[in-house]
Amino acid sequence: MNDSATRLDLLIYAHDGRGFGHVSRSVAIGAAVRRLFPDLKVLLLTGFQQTDALIDSVSLDWIKLPSYRKKVINGKARSRIGHTNLKKSYLAESRTRLIRAVVEEYRPRIVLVDHQPQGKSDELIDAIRCASDAIWILGVRGVVGRVKEVWSSRAAAIFEKYYRALFWYGDDTILGREPLDELNAHFGVQPRITGYVSRLKEVRHWYKPSAVQDGSYAGTIAIPWGGDASMDVVQSIHAALTEIGDRYGSWQLFLNTGVNLFEHLPYCNARKPGPRYLNTLLNSKVALIYGGYNSITDVLVARIPAIVLLRSLDDREQQRHVARLADRKGSALIAIDENNADAGVLKAALEELIESAPPDNSHLMLNGAESAARMLAAYLGD
Repeated sequence: MNDSATRLDLLIYAHDGRGFGHVSRSVAIGAAVRRLFPDLKVLLLTGFQQTDALIDSVSLDWIKLPSYRKKVINGKARSRIGHTNLKKSYLAESRTRLIRAVVEEYRPRIVLVDHQPQGKSDELIDAIRCASDAIWILGVRGVVGRVKEVWSSRAAAIFEKYYRALFWYGDDTILGREPLDELNAHFGVQPRITGYVSRLKEVRHWYKPSAVQDGSYAGTIAIPWGGDASMDVVQSIHAALTEIGDRYGSWQLFLNTGVNLFEHLPYCNARKPGPRYLNTLLNSKVALIYGGYNSITDVLVARIPAIVLLRSLDDREQQRHVARLADRKGSALIAIDENNADAGVLKAALEELIESAPPDNSHLMLNGAESAARMLAAYLGD
C-alpha cells in the first residue's frame, strides 16, 4: 500500500493546561488545515476534557488521553489526578506510552506541539525519539510568561536536537520585538510569526448561516474554570447584574461554579461552559472574561468591548499581555485584578463599556490559524 495513504500528515499535540487556551489554539489550527487543505490527514491528541465542545461542528478528529486536573493555589497552577483516580506518577508514565503508541501507529509527517517541546511531565520524549523522520514544530502564545518548563535549559536542548521550527502566535506590532528576541535567544532560532490564533475566527467558517442568529444580548460573561477567587468573583457579578437589571437586554453567563445563583434573575441565563458561548459572544454588546490567550482573541475577533479579569498567577503572562493590548488607543478593554473585582467596580465598568463604540481591530494580526496552516502545508511540500 502507498505509504502516503496510511501515514498521518499532521498530528497536533496540546497538553491539558489550567484553561482552554492550549487546546483552543490547537483546534483552531486543525480547523484551518481541514478547511484549506481538506485532503490532508489530521489528528488532534490531548487530555483536555472539554475538547469536544471546542471542536463543535469542525470536521476534526481527536484522541483523548486520560487527563490531569489543575487547581490554582496561591498563584501557582497545581496538577492533580484526573477522573481516572490513577496516581499522578502512573498517569504520567501511561500517557507517555500512549503518546508513543499513537506516533508509532500513525507515523505523522509533522507533529505540531503547543507550549513546551518536551510535553507535560516529559511525556513527548519517547515519541520524539522514535519518530526521527517527522518534522517537529513548536508553537507558543504571544506572551509565554515565566513558565519554567518552557524556559529551562532542558527544553532548549530538546528543541535544538529534535525541532525544525518555532511558530509564534502573536502580533509584533502590539507586543513588540521583545518576546521574539527572548525566544530567539533561548531556542536559537528565529520564530515564525503567524499572528493571533483564534478559534472563533476559524470555527465561524464551519457554522451554518442560522447558527449565529441568536439575537442581541447585553453581554456574555465567562468564568470557565475554578481558582481561589472564582466564587467571590461570581458573587460580585451577581450583585452587579442585580443592580444593572434588564435595561440593556439579557445576560448570558458561562460559569464553572455558581450557576444556581442566577436562577431568580429572569434576564440572566446561566449555564456551564459549552458550545453556545461563541454564538452569544458574537451577538453581545459587551463581554466579561478572564485574561487568557483564548478569551482575549475571542473578544478581539468579535470586536466587542470587554472587562478582562486578571488572575494573580506567578508567571504574570496575563498582566503583560493585557497591558500591551489595553495601551492601544480604542482597544475598549478594561483590566481588573480578580481580587479587586467587587460589585461596584464591575457594575461601573460594564456600564461604561456597554455604551462605548465597538473597537476597530482591523489592523491586528488575527489570522494566525490560517497562517499556521499554510506554513504547515508548505513543510509537507518540501
